[in-house]
Amino acid sequence: MLPMNRRRNEDTRMDAGGFAIAGRRIAADHAALVVAELGQNHNGSLSLAEQLIDAAAWAGADAIKLVKRDLDSELSREARSRRYDSRHAFGATYGEHRQALELSAYEHALLAARAWRHGLIYIETACDIASAAVLGELEVNAVKIASRDLKNLPLEYDEASRGKPVILSTGMAGLAEIDEAVDVVREAGPPFAVLQCTSLYPTPVGDVHLRSMVTLGSRYAVPVGFSDHTTGLLLAPVAVAMGAAIVEKHLTLDRSLKGTDHACSLEPDEFRQLVRQVRQVETALGRADKPVAEGVATVRAKLGRSLVTRVPLAAGTRIEEPMLVLKCPGDGLSWLDRQRVVGRRLKRDLAADEKLKLEDVF
Repeated sequence: MLPMNRRRNEDTRMDAGGFAIAGRRIAADHAALVVAELGQNHNGSLSLAEQLIDAAAWAGADAIKLVKRDLDSELSREARSRRYDSRHAFGATYGEHRQALELSAYEHALLAARAWRHGLIYIETACDIASAAVLGELEVNAVKIASRDLKNLPLEYDEASRGKPVILSTGMAGLAEIDEAVDVVREAGPPFAVLQCTSLYPTPVGDVHLRSMVTLGSRYAVPVGFSDHTTGLLLAPVAVAMGAAIVEKHLTLDRSLKGTDHACSLEPDEFRQLVRQVRQVETALGRADKPVAEGVATVRAKLGRSLVTRVPLAAGTRIEEPMLVLKCPGDGLSWLDRQRVVGRRLKRDLAADEKLKLEDVF
């Protein structure tokens, strides 16, 4: 029996402008959902996983994501028994390696409760239908279809049919394959988003293709995002500037730890900086109606231009345009205002370079 620490389900209905995960709006016109991808950076340790969740909350993440596997369902006997000689191996065979990294369903439930206490959205990837059933009992806030399973349509349909919002990752697929996956999710009916991703760890910058994210948004008319496997902080904020509603980045406590994902992960202080940069980009994006910022009027008065006399003019002179020139400061009549004075007569004498005012003419 799993611990009864479930988070209340909230509205997840989808419309043309997006949908909600646990009440958090997922849309290009809303603050991006920043996901700390924990994956298996816990190295099979519940304590390390708890520390990662605490670090994600401290860093300002909106959500965390974990991975659940049932090895009997996921791996063939041949795959489980294959020798695994990687320097990142946690076992002599691939099956032993994977088993060492796996947390129990009970431990996943404890981690979900910890995330929710921090106010974090809890997302999981199920690697097989048996694990999807476990996550169904946990009542996770959303499920993510991993890039490797985009063509695993039976798993995809099973997860999408459970009613939770779905996040599709596309790191190993072209548009034709993504079309098939999107059709399956649409048939099942949950709200969903699609992430641009490249399944190389780390991803060379030239293989990121952020413009593909824009293509995915226009092609499927759903919110899009970016799952970032590059090193450094640059590209997630760039993706937000291009319309990402979700950005995901791996989090580790220490990049030098054993494990394949640690090297392309951010440490907590770096992740905190990433979140700040994302929020700064969102603030900088601002409004689309070209507002004039507060304080600009003072700058314009100092640096702008006003109509002044080009030469001395006597009272009674009929003003003609060649008599006027624009000079700083800009707190007087503008060039467009010349129509209000040209053709009218001066009430008083004006010296050269003297600012012209409406009350000077009749």
